[in-house]
Amino acid sequence: MSQLGSLAPIPIRRQSAGEAIHRLLRDAVIQRRLAPATRLLEPELAESLSVSRTPVREALRLLEAEGFVERLPGGGLVVARIDPRDVRELYEVRLALETMVVRQAAQRATVHDVHALIDWLDRLSRLSLEPEEALRHGDVFHDHLAQLAGNRRCQEMIHHMRGHIDRYRAAGSLAAPERVTRAWAEHRRVADAIAQGNPAKAARAMQAHIRAEAQACIDAVDREHRAGAHPGRLGSRLEAVPAG
Repeated sequence: MSQLGSLAPIPIRRQSAGEAIHRLLRDAVIQRRLAPATRLLEPELAESLSVSRTPVREALRLLEAEGFVERLPGGGLVVARIDPRDVRELYEVRLALETMVVRQAAQRATVHDVHALIDWLDRLSRLSLEPEEALRHGDVFHDHLAQLAGNRRCQEMIHHMRGHIDRYRAAGSLAAPERVTRAWAEHRRVADAIAQGNPAKAARAMQAHIRAEAQACIDAVDREHRAGAHPGRLGSRLEAVPAG
C-alpha cells in the first residue's frame, strides 16, 4: 500500500504540475508519510502520479534545494535522513530569531494588540483541542508575534525553518498532552510579558519556551537515531495529481 494513499487529490489550478507535486511530496516528507532515507525515483513517481518525468524532476530539484531530499554519493535521491546535529542547529537559530521577534513585539504591540492576543489564548485554553491541532495553533501564536514585531525578514526565515522543525517534531513527543499543556502555559507567560511592555522578560519567557521544546525534540530524535531507522520504501502507487 502506498505511503501516500491517504492524501486527498491536489488541484493544480493557478500552479504548475511541478509546484503541485513539490507541495505533495514536501508535505509527505514533513509529516513523515515518506520516511527518512526513502528512495525517490523519477520514473516511479511519474507513473504513480500520472504525470511526465519533467514536473517530477522540477519538484525533486526544489526539494533538494530546500534540504528535504539528499543526493546519494553514487547517484539517486532519498528523503533526507534524521540528523540530531541538524535539529540542534535549527533550534539554535530559531532561539535567536524568536528572541528578536518577541523583544520587538513587546516594544511595538499596542494595547489593542495585547488584549486580542490574550483573549485568543484564553479562548483556546477553554477548548478541548487534539494535540496536533494544539501544535498548529501554537504556530499561529508565533506567527502573530512576528506580525506584531513587524519584522518581515525575520518572519520569512522562521517560516523557512518551520518545515524542517515540523519534520523533527513529528518524530518526537511534542504532541503529547503533557507537553501541549506546558507549551500553552509558556505561551501565556510570553503574552503576559508583552502585555507588561517588558522586552527583557518577554525574551526570557520565549527562550525558556524554545529551549523546552528543543529539548523534547532533541531527546526524541536522539532516541530514534540510536535505534537506527530502517531505510524507507516508496509505496507501489501514489495518488495521481489531477490535470485540471
